[in-house]
Amino acid sequence: MSAKRQPELQPERQAEQQQADLIDGIAQDAAGQAKRILEEAEKAAADRRAAAEEQARALIEQGESKAEEQAERVRAQAASSLRMEHRRKQLRLQEQAVQEVLKRARERLAEMVGCPEYRQVLLVWIVEAAIGLGAPQATVNASAAERGQIDKGLLQDAQNKISELTGRKVSLAVTDEDPLIPQGIVLKAADGRV
Repeated sequence: MSAKRQPELQPERQAEQQQADLIDGIAQDAAGQAKRILEEAEKAAADRRAAAEEQARALIEQGESKAEEQAERVRAQAASSLRMEHRRKQLRLQEQAVQEVLKRARERLAEMVGCPEYRQVLLVWIVEAAIGLGAPQATVNASAAERGQIDKGLLQDAQNKISELTGRKVSLAVTDEDPLIPQGIVLKAADGRV
């Protein structure tokens, strides 16, 4: 039986081996710890990177949302301004049309003074004014050209028409005051209302 015997290591060699084993163990532990620390650092960096990307996305979305809101406000203001400008133009055109119609009506009425048809215009104006005034007595004033057509017969026709329309009796007379400068009719009650 020949069993080889391993020579016993000398104590120095044994101490060196133990030291080497100890150093290898420490190195392996250090490498493991370094690996773990590196993995944790990489994970933390990845987490931070992901959080930063998420925050950047949120900021971009928020910025886009605010930009869209601002754009919508600008569009709404522009549309409102456009509508207002359009409305102003319409009102200007409408005002011009009204002024033109009034001018033509004044011209036409001025041309009608003295015509037999104008007597009917005066009658309607006197009746409307008397009903609006609501007084039992009133004086009638008009321009010099129109006063020539206002006679007792016209005033009687007006009183009859007022009575027919309202059921009230009204007494009308031509005023002693100076004639009006503009064309038209003015009725004045005894208490000064016109």
